[in-house]
Amino acid sequence: MRTILLTTLFSIYASTVFCQVLTVNDFVALASLPERKMTNYLTKSGFRKSDQQMLFDTIQQTFYLNHKKSVQLKDSALRFVQGLFYEGKSAVNYCTSSFDECKEIIAGLKEKGFHCENENVHSPFLYQRNDITVRLTSKLDDTLWCYNFFVTKDNLRPPSSIRFAEDFLAYHSHENLEYVFGKANVQKDVYYFSDSDVVKCSVLFPNTNRQVIFVWKDELNRVTVSHLLVGNSLRGNRSKKYDTPVAENVWTLKNGLRANMSLTELVNINEADVSFYGWNSQFPGIVVPVKNGTIDFKNTGVVLSCLNCSDTDFPNRDIISSDEAIERSKRMFVLAVIIMPQKDNSSAIRR
Repeated sequence: MRTILLTTLFSIYASTVFCQVLTVNDFVALASLPERKMTNYLTKSGFRKSDQQMLFDTIQQTFYLNHKKSVQLKDSALRFVQGLFYEGKSAVNYCTSSFDECKEIIAGLKEKGFHCENENVHSPFLYQRNDITVRLTSKLDDTLWCYNFFVTKDNLRPPSSIRFAEDFLAYHSHENLEYVFGKANVQKDVYYFSDSDVVKCSVLFPNTNRQVIFVWKDELNRVTVSHLLVGNSLRGNRSKKYDTPVAENVWTLKNGLRANMSLTELVNINEADVSFYGWNSQFPGIVVPVKNGTIDFKNTGVVLSCLNCSDTDFPNRDIISSDEAIERSKRMFVLAVIIMPQKDNSSAIRR
């Protein structure tokens, strides 16, 4: 009985001194709540509503611990919560100056199945699980270190809603892809743009006619889409030994652009002539990134290939027009399509 009593007293003491004010379960619940429900949730958790301000186009609502909760904790650590709301989306940021609490939260994240690729490498640390991302940063404010846990929940569209190649831009990480499409349909790989330009990527439906390659801005954590690559002959490093022919890629863009279409079809869709870089230039076969028709090639890259471009004068030109190529009966086609996301600088939630 004495042992049980001592254990109980120690547990109460530990939870009082090193109490974790918000748990991982709280993070997951708060990340998708609208402002009113988040306020109610935090009020019940011992927080009081304070300042509200606009950050870009995002409402930022701050909550501080109430007096009763602060007294219960019996420490002098700074703690507050920021709720962020933008166009129906929510995010939450929890700040604590308690390093012990920071360690407890990290342990809780791991216990709940969150993983971090860059732990022990460099900051910020990114913990991911399914559609939830927790970004941990630290900042020295005068003499006080503050540890910020910024939590976002992705509103992911179901596979059945995917109609066009651009729809895949809705997925923001390798973790998202595994969660929605299943781990068996996604593989981590590297892609060779050239011998000296190698990037980490994720391949959805590898070696099939539904393949899409995701190139990430943050390669280490495989998050935030830099661009998508769609095409039949595109291969990651792990597919080098895959010799079976792949049927024509099924994904088409909203404007009708697709891999394997002829140069003539590309010109017809663009409703104007296109120009591309010659085979001995710095960007062989790439359509010049300008908009002179219906397609903006600055946001949608196109790589061309040719079946009979062996003339000595033709491939040595820096820039060649589609009119000239068609007039010379060159059998050219779209080898790959590069899809880039549109920039959105209005929301602080994605920052």
